[in-house]
Amino acid sequence: MNENSHSKRSPFIIVKTIIILILIAVIGYEGIMIYKDQSEYSAAVNEYDNIRDTYVKVSDDKTSDNETTDDTEDSYPVLDINYDVLYEINPDFIGWLYFPAFPKINYPIVKERSIDQYLHKTFDGKANKAGCIFMDVLSDENFSGLSDMIFGHNMKNLSMFGSLKSLYKSGNEHLLDEDPFVYIYTKDKILKYRVFAYYTTTNASYSYNEVKTHEDYDAYLDYIRKNSLIEIPQDVSFDDYPSLLTLSTCSGQAGSGRRFVVHTVKVAEF
Repeated sequence: MNENSHSKRSPFIIVKTIIILILIAVIGYEGIMIYKDQSEYSAAVNEYDNIRDTYVKVSDDKTSDNETTDDTEDSYPVLDINYDVLYEINPDFIGWLYFPAFPKINYPIVKERSIDQYLHKTFDGKANKAGCIFMDVLSDENFSGLSDMIFGHNMKNLSMFGSLKSLYKSGNEHLLDEDPFVYIYTKDKILKYRVFAYYTTTNASYSYNEVKTHEDYDAYLDYIRKNSLIEIPQDVSFDDYPSLLTLSTCSGQAGSGRRFVVHTVKVAEF
């Protein structure tokens, strides 16, 4: 090989080496970030598992004020919750969410005092991308508003609100046929909600409008009817303007602005 040939190849080799080094650096960075994310997610899962195992006991039975054990709207799952300790851990604690059709959705709820306060902060205050299950700053923390809203991340490991994604997968239309109820447990009462609609939307859609009047309520229901992926059950009545509770999570790629909402209506209070 002559000197000219060697000098022509040297820049190519240098550029090739630089590209390889950059790719190695990128792969290494991505690997570190994936490891960091997985570590955060595992830490969040462990935290909530510990809270659940320590302060909440779920019975296999159902009961009601009349001590019935059937699956009518007069019954509810029995949870023994240590409210006082949960208040001590986080003064923003307002209740416990339990969705039996998705057993993983079994979490404490906090009321945010500022927008996105708990988006990346867990129940005990640790910084974590998994965040917390939190009520919107404009909603009624006593669950008495015309329309209240709760948020949770759509986690790949199905924690938080991650398991809700199965509702919009083809063939899962009857997933809630046997148990379409969501329960909120507070220190003073137990609230029972029934799922009546769900659909994908965007973060700036009418789904997130405040509902302050009966006129707003009627318009909101019309919007839900037009967008729901399922028919609203005929035996669900909105005549007396019962409180609505919406569960909201992300849908699709991060940053896309896509959302998935599950609308429920209060059917009983114990």
